Amino acid sequence: MRSPNYTLFIIILALILLISSCGREKEAWKGTIRQEGGITIISNPKEPIYQGEVLKLEKELVIGGAEATGEGAFSSIGASGSVDIDDEGNIYILSSRDAAVFVYDPHGRFLRKFGRPGQGPGELGPVQSIFVSDDTVAINDLSRKISIFSRTGNFLRSFSTKGFLLYFPRFDREGNIYAFEPGWLESHPAVKLLKFAGQMNLIMEIARYPIPEPDKPLDPFAPFPYWQMTSDERLVFGRPEDYGLEFYDSEGKLLRKLSKAFSLVRITEEEKEKQKRNFSGEVQFRLEYHPGFGRFICDDKGRLFVQTFEQASEGGYVHDVFDERGRFITRIPLKGTLLLGKKEKLYCCQQDESGFDSLVVYALKWKHE
Repeated sequence: MRSPNYTLFIIILALILLISSCGREKEAWKGTIRQEGGITIISNPKEPIYQGEVLKLEKELVIGGAEATGEGAFSSIGASGSVDIDDEGNIYILSSRDAAVFVYDPHGRFLRKFGRPGQGPGELGPVQSIFVSDDTVAINDLSRKISIFSRTGNFLRSFSTKGFLLYFPRFDREGNIYAFEPGWLESHPAVKLLKFAGQMNLIMEIARYPIPEPDKPLDPFAPFPYWQMTSDERLVFGRPEDYGLEFYDSEGKLLRKLSKAFSLVRITEEEKEKQKRNFSGEVQFRLEYHPGFGRFICDDKGRLFVQTFEQASEGGYVHDVFDERGRFITRIPLKGTLLLGKKEKLYCCQQDESGFDSLVVYALKWKHE
């Protein structure tokens, strides 16, 4: 016969398990996985596996903003690809207005600044992205040049991209370069994901995406492709109009396709007016709805964070989160532009009403195993 204390222990344990299960997986994943011509096809439903809050973003650090002063105060944070961290967690911010890199320790303390505007050795043109490797920092600027610095800021060398106008270049461990490059698909403009050898010798085209004709007025809501390199050097190419993500190996072989069902989000008049204020040239609104997503990041755990166009109640956009297997697991609201995910942290650029940029670092707090 069991003792009363044993029975009480079982009851308490059952209550703990019941409480801890709140907000966890409500039902089995309803997506599908199939093989097609050697390619894994993953189709996700609209709803994530987990209902309720299973991932909480805990604000850990804010760098910059209107109150920042001194040598460590940057003027702006550039677009995607303008923030990276090294193995020690030091933060590198590429400021497009300053044409310089600002480095901070993991606690946000300013360490150093390097780079300056110009075209000479160690000088930078209109900077676009930064990439931190084991012991170097590579900076791409739109004057068709990549500059290499040591992590301490010493200028090492620079090289021409030989006429290629590169966007978001990344280096693999063998020194090959992967990047977006605008070009032509037959008689139509397109963005291509290309692979180069270290001396900018073109090896292959991996993927391509058609874009609007350059002689037509700009539609700021037109879908535009995006790409990321994972920590194991897989290439993820995004096709936003139908929420499609393609995974390639470093040799350009298509390994996996991921998709998710989504609801169309109508473009509002308020959004149109905002874009008119942002662009000095002529714009023309030809679309009624936003594409499936805007941009995405891959973190070093293999997870995807995909920015949708669904407005979050707290401000900003809802982001879909996929696990390393490609399953849609949860959604999170996030203000600003998500730039990077490493070491269980998200790095996000946020802008205040006065136009000052700040880098906000969030720690990921998971409530499921």
